[in-house]
Amino acid sequence: MSRDEASDLEARISSLVALSEVPSGTRMEIVLGRRPNRTVPRPLESLEFRARFDMRMEVARVDGGLAVTPVSIAVDETPLRIRGRVGQSLYQSARAAGAPPRAIQEYLRALGTQLSVAGDVRGDDSFDLIIEHRRAETGEVEIGQLLYAGLVQSNREVQLLKWSAGGPAQWFEASGVGRQTGEMMMPVNGRQTSPFGYRVHPILGYRRLHTGIDFGAPYGAPIRAAASGTIDFAGRNRGYGNFVRINHGSGMQTAYGHMSRIAVGHGARVAQGEVIGYVGSTGMSTGPHLHYELMRNGQRINPRSVTFIQQAQLSGEELRRFRSTLARLRDVRPGAAMARREERGERRERSAANVRRERTRG
Repeated sequence: MSRDEASDLEARISSLVALSEVPSGTRMEIVLGRRPNRTVPRPLESLEFRARFDMRMEVARVDGGLAVTPVSIAVDETPLRIRGRVGQSLYQSARAAGAPPRAIQEYLRALGTQLSVAGDVRGDDSFDLIIEHRRAETGEVEIGQLLYAGLVQSNREVQLLKWSAGGPAQWFEASGVGRQTGEMMMPVNGRQTSPFGYRVHPILGYRRLHTGIDFGAPYGAPIRAAASGTIDFAGRNRGYGNFVRINHGSGMQTAYGHMSRIAVGHGARVAQGEVIGYVGSTGMSTGPHLHYELMRNGQRINPRSVTFIQQAQLSGEELRRFRSTLARLRDVRPGAAMARREERGERRERSAANVRRERTRG
């Protein structure tokens, strides 16, 4: 086709769909017409391609000109819900149930913000994933991001919904509590009871440097990794009692003391927010609390010198919409997207059978 006609066609198609949205490798069906001689390009008779997941573009020559027609493709956006029993391996059980690897990895990261996946998940627990899922009437499928991460245990139920509250999407608990970004997250949900600096030691009775921050919290409250890293100590450490230290690289370490129970082992990789232990009063302690330290190149520094991630609490209309979305997702039946696919397939088969019967009668 001529350059002028090609340029005009590109402009007309661009007015209907952004060409940058058309995936590379998209198949195009092109029909060229006859030309009067070899000195002129062949005229375009028709062009058809998938412009978007929900749109097909058709170009046809009509009365000497090119008509551009966008054709909508019906898309079923029912999310895909996958549930099952953890068994011997959470990852393998979720894969066997049909969950994509990327969704499972995201699920494990989300779950790690609430508990220790390695230490707290049991074989008789039940996993629950809800994933973006789009199926076109032409049969193609798009799998998107994880929308919901759930875990049912004998004594608790984890419900996490990915939500954007005016910023990047993050995981929120069913109560509407999430996290805002920062350098490090608060290791425990509690109040500061003793700051970094010199003080009179509550047990020894004399003045000395308090090398961390104390957070008062209930016995057994989860303690989370302030940042991602590798466990380089997990065990008993004199006055610190049950103690965990994490190496975050670049000379940074964090330490957590007086735990009632440690949930990780030496050498384990942990993600920011993953549960590493539980509040206790082991070692030289007057009651349940977390002693938290931050070290740079081996030197203990004030943990308040870095920006903590703060908890975000949804409220008002935002909380109402959040709860409505959570309820809608939790109403999705497991495998509903697959069931709809089979139902549409049966309808197509019945329609084809009816056509065959009509032809037979004729």
